Amino acid sequence: MEKLIDKILNEIEECILTNQYRRIESENIELKDFSFEGKVKWDSVMQTVCAFLNTDNGIIIMGIYEDVKDKKYELRGFNFDHEGSLKEALKRFTDELNHPKEIMNHIHLEQKDFMGKKLMVMYVDSLPADEKFVFYKKDAYERIMSADELISPINLEKQLEYKEEVRNAKELQPVVNAKLTDLDKDKLNEYIKQSNSEFKTQNLLTSIEDAKQFLTFNGMYRNNRPTILGMLVCGNNLSYYLNFRCQVDAYVEMPVDLPVNKKVITNNVIPLLVESYNFVLRNIQTGISVEKGGTRTFEYPLELIRECINNSLAHRDYTIDQFVNVNILPSKHIQIKNPGRFKKQLLLVDITHEIPVRRIVTNNAKPNNPKLTKVLNVFDKYEGKGWGMKRLVNSCLDGEIDLPYYIFHSRDDLSLFIPKGKLVDENVQVVLDSFSKYIALKLKGLEITDEQKRIFAYFYKSEIANKNEKWTLLLTKNNNHLNAISSLEESGLIQKHPISDEIYSVYVVDRIFFQKNYYHELEKIFGSKFKEIKQEEKDVLNAIYLHKNYSLKDKISANLIGNFLFYKMFDSNFDLKQYDAFKRKIRRLFNMLEITGFLKPIKIKTENGKERTTNYEFNYALKNTWTLQFPS
Repeated sequence: MEKLIDKILNEIEECILTNQYRRIESENIELKDFSFEGKVKWDSVMQTVCAFLNTDNGIIIMGIYEDVKDKKYELRGFNFDHEGSLKEALKRFTDELNHPKEIMNHIHLEQKDFMGKKLMVMYVDSLPADEKFVFYKKDAYERIMSADELISPINLEKQLEYKEEVRNAKELQPVVNAKLTDLDKDKLNEYIKQSNSEFKTQNLLTSIEDAKQFLTFNGMYRNNRPTILGMLVCGNNLSYYLNFRCQVDAYVEMPVDLPVNKKVITNNVIPLLVESYNFVLRNIQTGISVEKGGTRTFEYPLELIRECINNSLAHRDYTIDQFVNVNILPSKHIQIKNPGRFKKQLLLVDITHEIPVRRIVTNNAKPNNPKLTKVLNVFDKYEGKGWGMKRLVNSCLDGEIDLPYYIFHSRDDLSLFIPKGKLVDENVQVVLDSFSKYIALKLKGLEITDEQKRIFAYFYKSEIANKNEKWTLLLTKNNNHLNAISSLEESGLIQKHPISDEIYSVYVVDRIFFQKNYYHELEKIFGSKFKEIKQEEKDVLNAIYLHKNYSLKDKISANLIGNFLFYKMFDSNFDLKQYDAFKRKIRRLFNMLEITGFLKPIKIKTENGKERTTNYEFNYALKNTWTLQFPS
C-alpha cells in the first residue's frame, strides 16, 4: 500500500510540474523550507513538533517552500549541514514542571530523494493522553486546523486533573495470578511489526524476558505482573484471565425465519479489532462506483467503521466483565454496544425544557485507557487522524452516513448507532422545499447553500433524536463550520438553546419548522366544517396551507403533497409498493376534497380542447354554506 508521505509528495510534484496550487498543509501535514546556510533557528519547527505531540500524529516536510501569496511551491531541498542542530533542538522539550522530556521515541527522521533534491521528513507520533502536555521553551502548543496555537491555561489545568485521574487507570492494573510467562513473545512482536509499518521504531524482541523493559515502559508489566493492557496485547489463556473483556459478539440481525449470522470472537486486542472489522466488511452491502472508475464501494465508510470498533475496544470500561456487541441490521444501521459510560462533563442535558437536549461534547473527550488507545492507534498511524467522534460528525456532514447517535441502556452500558443513508435525505429535502419561501426571506433572497443545508439538517435531526431519548454529538463553530453556523444564526433559522454557555453553544432550529399544524388558520377559512372531516383529509389541507404560505413550490398538486406527507411519515428505506399505494390514497383524498368543496381546481385548456388541472385553491366560500355535500 502506498505510504501517506509518498501520496503527499506525488501531489506536490504534480503541482510543481503543472504550475498548479493545491493546499497541502492540514491538521497533520506541515511544510518548512530550511534550505539556507548559516545558523538555524528551530523555534517554528519545534512549535509544530510540540503541537503534533500534544494533538494528533503529524508529518513535517523540510525542504519545500510554500509561497502562499503567489500560490505555488518551490523545491529547495534540505541543507543536511543542519541535521545535528535539529537533533539538538529536539532535546529541548520539557514537562509541566520544566523537567526535561524525552520525546525521541515519538520522533522518526527520514531522508527522502525528491525531484533531484533531498528532503528531511519528520514523523511525529502524538503522546499518549496521560503524558500530555509537552512544552517547548515553557509554552505548550496544539494543532488547530493548519496552525500551531498556544494551549490555554484552563486546558492545561484540565489536563493536569485528567493525568491525576488516570494515574491508576484500570488498564494498568496487574492481573491476579498472571505471570511474565503468560505473555507471548511472538504476539508482542506482531504488535511491534504493526507499529513499524510506516517506519521502524522498535527492534523485534528475542525473548519475553528480554522484553521486560519494553513491557514496563509501555504499561504492559507492573509490580512483577502483566497488566490488563499487557494481557490484551500479547497475553495467553485470555478467557481464563480476562473472561469476557477480550470478547466481541458480532452478528447480523436476520428476519425471524432465517438463521442468525453470529460470530463470537475471543482474541488479543489487535486481532480482535481486525476480526470484528472483517466481520462487518463481509456482511455489509457493496457496489461498483462508475465515478471512481468501477472501483468497489461499501454502504458505510470503511475507515469510519474501523475507527468506531477501535474506539469501542480502546475506551470501554475494563472493570466490567462484559463483551462488546457489533450488530448489523441490514439496510438500517450498525450498532456497537459497549460496557462503559461518558464522563458527566461531556454530557449536555436538559430534559425539562420544552425542547429537550441530549448532546455529547466531542472536542474535549479524554480516553479512559490512554495506553491502550495508543496501541490501537497503530492501525491509523499517519494514514488516519485518530479523530474518533469528530470523524463520525464529518462522515455525517459529508453525506456518507445519516445522523449518528448514542442510546444509554444503563449507567454502564451504551450503544453507538451508525445509520445507513445521508444527512440531507428526502425527508429533510421536503422540509426545506416546503419552507423554501420562508428560508429565502430569512436569508434575504439568497439561496440556501449546500453547507447550510447540511448544518440545518444536523440540528433539525438532532432535535428530533434528542426528543426520542437519543444522544447526538455536539456540533459547534469549532467543528470548522463557522461561516455556515454564523449565517444561519444571524438569519434566525437556528438559535441557541438556553442550555448554551460561554464554552458550548447548543443550537436548535427556528420553531416554525416544528409547528405541528395550521388547524387554527384552517378553521378560520372553513369554519366548523373543518372539524367534521377525517384526520387524513385534515393532513392534506394542512400540507396545502403550508406550501401556499411558506414554499416557493406553491403550485399545488396531489403528487407534491403526496411526496411531502410520505417523507414526513416514513423513513428513506421504504418499499416501492408502499409508496405507490400512499400516492394513490392522496390522489383519492384530493378528489374527495374537491367534491366536498374544500378545494377548487385551477384548470387550463390544452391544445386538444380538454381541460387540465394545474393548481388548487382553497374554497373560501365554503365557510358560508350550511352543509357539506358528500357524494352519494
